[in-house]
Amino acid sequence: MPYVMVPVPEEHVEAVMQYVLRAIARASILPWDKDAINELWSEIDESSRSLIAFVARESAVGGEMDVADAARKLQVTPRETNAIVVELNNRARDKDRLNLLNARNVTERLPNGRTTEKRVLQIDPETADVIREVEKADLLESRQSLGMTE
Repeated sequence: MPYVMVPVPEEHVEAVMQYVLRAIARASILPWDKDAINELWSEIDESSRSLIAFVARESAVGGEMDVADAARKLQVTPRETNAIVVELNNRARDKDRLNLLNARNVTERLPNGRTTEKRVLQIDPETADVIREVEKADLLESRQSLGMTE
């Protein structure tokens, strides 16, 4: 492949190099597939599985889950829920995958007219569908190993 020389002012060389390195890193990121989800599912604890399952159910229908709601469902604090999100996304980064859980802050209007910020979680809808398949397969396998049949 031929090289291309691009003139860059000296004071911007470092910023351009960082941009190029980030672009190269982004290009190597893989989307989640069933095998990767299965592997992750087998490595994580029940709290992480539950959080992923709750958010996947919401995301599959186009919704998002409030971190406070997720914490209540998991019976932990919102801080612990955020720690699980960070841990899962760190695992994703270590496996050169996209973030599994996307977190963002949204503004919510209260009944009294005031606004407040809340943190919500979402999973890509296609990935959410794969997660739900993996979860169902895991539940079916658990039922069969316990001798429970339908």
